[in-house]
Amino acid sequence: MSHRSHAPDDVYDMDPKDILTQYSVEWVALRKSFAEVKTKLSEVQTELNELDEKLEKKEIDDKEHMEKYHEKWLLSTQIVQVKRDVESRLYEIQKELRRANKQLKQAESEQQRRERIEEQKSGAMIEWMSLKQGFTLVKERRLEINQEMNALEMKRRTDKIKEEEYRKSRVDQIRKLAELSTVESDVKRRLAELLELIRS
Repeated sequence: MSHRSHAPDDVYDMDPKDILTQYSVEWVALRKSFAEVKTKLSEVQTELNELDEKLEKKEIDDKEHMEKYHEKWLLSTQIVQVKRDVESRLYEIQKELRRANKQLKQAESEQQRRERIEEQKSGAMIEWMSLKQGFTLVKERRLEINQEMNALEMKRRTDKIKEEEYRKSRVDQIRKLAELSTVESDVKRRLAELLELIRS
């Protein structure tokens, strides 16, 4: 027995939006029918009351009253059954509509959640690329300071700089390196956080 490969797994699987549309049309039709049945039931009840009044006024005899009353009573019984059927169907549709509405809200919530995550990932990627460039600049700056320190050390060894000036410059260079280390550490930590967010 062959099966078409493109056949859906569940032929009864429907989009909640389609369910809402489908049942909304039936709901309106049934509500109209329900109103008509109630009106008809009220009319029959009025006719039964009129029959009682005619009997009291002796406009009809007991036999005619019984025949017509029985006829109207049977009609009212049928109408009541139709009313119950409509009410039952309305109740079923109401449950389906609530279920479909719940699914629709869940789907919309999930879609919004996915969009938020994608937006966060996109922002994280932009920040990651920016910080990556900053990290490169920090490394380049560290290299420059190291070169400056080497040049300063050469000046000291060849007596081209006074000891006091050397120490002052040396302290300044060490302070700059310490600041760079702090920045570098912060950037590394943030890059790791962003990478985790992007990969999630």
